Amino acid sequence: MSNRFYLTTLSVHHRAIRQLGLAILIALLTALAGCASTALTPAQIAAANSSRAYAQKIEVSGRLSAQYESMSGPQSIHINFTWSQTPEQTLISLGSPTGQTVATILINDQGALLTQTDKPPRSANDPNQLFLEMLGWPLPIAGLRDWLQGFIKPDHQLAATPSDTNRSFNAEGWDLRYPTWEIGQHSARPKRIDLSRQTEQAGLVSLRVVIDEWSTQP
Repeated sequence: MSNRFYLTTLSVHHRAIRQLGLAILIALLTALAGCASTALTPAQIAAANSSRAYAQKIEVSGRLSAQYESMSGPQSIHINFTWSQTPEQTLISLGSPTGQTVATILINDQGALLTQTDKPPRSANDPNQLFLEMLGWPLPIAGLRDWLQGFIKPDHQLAATPSDTNRSFNAEGWDLRYPTWEIGQHSARPKRIDLSRQTEQAGLVSLRVVIDEWSTQP
């Protein structure tokens, strides 16, 4: 009697386990099917690419990582940033990982104005030189006005696409790669940009720009 009870109980447990496993399998397949249904087709990607146009006014925020050389050896730094550009000017704010703004730079036809915490403002005709003096490594401001949107040249005739994740572009002496994209139904925008360049001041400089938020203005 006890053996039959044990076998019956064991059989019930096995059926319960099989049913649970089947339920889990169905849930996984359903989830995978849902993911597959939201994946964009090549035609949708092509449509998103074809609708891309250079935006004259953008607001971007994200993270910037830099690796470079100094007199004391290899260095690395991580910065939060916001970037606002119009045809007339570019305004960049740099912040610490804790969210504190440490510097802002305004660039327009009159030149560049740098404001830092607890330091007097500084101005220069060349914003790239101003950034180099402040950071110790170059940041290609003029190029990033185009590169943040995936356009390689100032005439906007050459643009990276989501199909170019393994492709390297060269512009203004920098090697550019676009390994990650944010693709919507009607738009495709860079999510991550990798830049590298050999420099006299800071050796091999490698930059990684990750865009967290993006907005355009009319």
